[in-house]
Amino acid sequence: MNKSFALALHTTTSKLDLTIAAIKYDADRCPYAYNIHKQQSWELGRDLSVRLHDCLSVFVGDLSWQDFKFVAIATGIGSFTGMRIGVVVARTLGEQLDIPVYGIDCDTIEARSHQELPPLDRSSSLIAIAYEQWRSQSSTQDFSNWRNVLPIYETD
Repeated sequence: MNKSFALALHTTTSKLDLTIAAIKYDADRCPYAYNIHKQQSWELGRDLSVRLHDCLSVFVGDLSWQDFKFVAIATGIGSFTGMRIGVVVARTLGEQLDIPVYGIDCDTIEARSHQELPPLDRSSSLIAIAYEQWRSQSSTQDFSNWRNVLPIYETD
C-alpha cells in the first residue's frame, strides 16, 4: 500500500515548525483520518532564509516527495519576512509536485488549537485545518491552487 503524506510549515516566528502527517485512507473506520508522522522545531531567528532548505531536506528524509498530497503554510500574522520565505517554499513545492497548497492565517490556527483537549500545537492545528479543506475538496477535485496562497497584487 502506498503511503500518502501532508507537510505543514510554520515560519511566522523565529522558530521553524515542520510537521508531516500520514494520511489514512480507511478514515471512515477510524476516528482520525491522519496521524502525525513526525514533528520538529528549530530556533532559527534570522537564519531562517539560510537554513530552511537544509532543515526541510533532513526532516523529510527518505520520504518520496511524490507521496505528498498537500502542503499547509501559516500566512501570518507574524514575521513578514519569515512568512514570505515559507510561502515561497510552499508555493514552489505545490507547483513542482502539482499538489494543493493551503495558506492558513495564524488567528485561525490559534483558534483551532483550543478546540481540542489538550490544545494542539501550532503545526498540528495547521495540519488539521488544511486536512479538513483538502478532504472536503477531494470529492469535487476542485483543489486549492498554489497561486491562491497569497494573491499577487497587480496595479493598473
